[in-house]
Amino acid sequence: MRFLSLLFSPGFLLAALCLLLMAGCTSPTVTPTPTAAPTVVNLSLRTVLASSDLSVGSNRVVFALIDSNNAPVKASSATLALAHEQNARIVQKGKVEADWSSWPAGPGGVFAAQMEFDQDGLWLAEVSPNDGAAEGQLARLVLRVAEESSTPALGSPAPASLNRTASSVASLEELTSDIEPDPALYSMTIAEALQAVKPLVVAFATPAFCTSATCGPQVDVIKELKNGYLEQANFIHVEVFDNPHEMRDDFTKGVVSPIFEEWGLPTEPWVFVIDAEGRVSAKFDGFASYEELEQALQRVI
Repeated sequence: MRFLSLLFSPGFLLAALCLLLMAGCTSPTVTPTPTAAPTVVNLSLRTVLASSDLSVGSNRVVFALIDSNNAPVKASSATLALAHEQNARIVQKGKVEADWSSWPAGPGGVFAAQMEFDQDGLWLAEVSPNDGAAEGQLARLVLRVAEESSTPALGSPAPASLNRTASSVASLEELTSDIEPDPALYSMTIAEALQAVKPLVVAFATPAFCTSATCGPQVDVIKELKNGYLEQANFIHVEVFDNPHEMRDDFTKGVVSPIFEEWGLPTEPWVFVIDAEGRVSAKFDGFASYEELEQALQRVI
């Protein structure tokens, strides 16, 4: 494909990264010549990155594509050609595929890819839909990868949090902003669930106050998943705010839950799948479909 050949042109990549960093960027070992000028690439699409916590290791990267009319791009999948900036040089990192899924709020959707980052720093991807109306068009995705995740890392023990439960409050309105709460999601603490020697699914979301309008649909997915796997796993919803019942008429009264902060969550919603030994097996930043969560849960059952 033409865009892949352009991506792996060292001159183009170095120039692109310089522009993105908005800083002086030179390569002392390369002397520019008239024949080395980078090829101009028409970026007819733009990206909206939904992932907020990328670090060295395996990551689920979620993004949307927007066309020149500000309309969401739909395609069955997209190809990403990756490169990593290192000491003012470009290191090519191959290609990955991102699958498209519909967004619960609005007519569009997002692409999700599992990516392995072997170094921190700035990564660049050239993205092109594989089919649909925007097939072959090009976008650029900039990924800033930290050395360590702010959220619990894959394979690490899940925090044994003491979230409030239904038995400690007068009404579920004190625990969740969900207008149709499922009492089963508030029956135990995370600490208790980790002692049960069963897989655990924990969702951090605020259905009524979510900035992305996906928290309500995410909690609904957790309810549906719970109904199918109630005997094989435990399920917990933790509200982002510690006082949702006081926020109905005044959002500014919100107090962020200490459990949300204990897990180091930079955004909402988040879902974690934890194995029977209490270790994080999978984590989802932003909305995750029923199919994605079911596959992750089945791996630990």
